[in-house]
Amino acid sequence: MSYQAARLKDILFHARIAMEDGDDTIAVFHGDCCIGMWDRELEGHVDSAGTTIVDHDGYELKRPGGRSPQTFAMTVAKLQGAA
Repeated sequence: MSYQAARLKDILFHARIAMEDGDDTIAVFHGDCCIGMWDRELEGHVDSAGTTIVDHDGYELKRPGGRSPQTFAMTVAKLQGAA
């Protein structure tokens, strides 16, 4: 899904909706350049009955100059290929 946003309020609104919908990756582009993204992270375990328990369901903010620029670049390339 792609949205146009002219104001910060619009970006936050669409990011919140995407997070509530459980989208795996939410990216913010300025022109053709990705300036940041949120990646969904699920952490959990399986209990003794075999049931999956989710301990953490949240998003991690990633930026071009962050801890893993290569992973960021690969994710952006994948997003642009899917568009």
